[in-house]
Amino acid sequence: MAFDLASLTYTPDLRIVPPVQARLVCAMRYTHCARRVRDYSSASLARHLGTERAVHSFHVFMDEVGRSWPEPIVLNPPCQPAFSYDEMLLVDLTTAAARNDRQKFDGLVSDMVGESGRNAIWSSARRLMRILIRVVQ
Repeated sequence: MAFDLASLTYTPDLRIVPPVQARLVCAMRYTHCARRVRDYSSASLARHLGTERAVHSFHVFMDEVGRSWPEPIVLNPPCQPAFSYDEMLLVDLTTAAARNDRQKFDGLVSDMVGESGRNAIWSSARRLMRILIRVVQ
């Protein structure tokens, strides 16, 4: 059997994932880039997320992740269609939260995030996804 490095290093493509997942990754990238050049706007973030109601919950989620993550979060540039590994993991976490699958959620990050951090990320992901699932199709 041949070893296929491409399949081992594959991450999803932004253009073919469900809209909610694409919006989350675009929102992460927008927020990072806009803050870096001091051009952040909550209205622009709301356009990326698809609703103004999700802006606060998005920030709370990202703050909880930032506090609990063992290293700085790595995001791909806005022009890159492939997800970074952190983007992929964050989308997987929010997907598990949307499905109320705590076991899957904990299984994804229990080796790198302690229980209190997982609890905080879980709660914030659940709030965020309750809003996004209703408005983003």
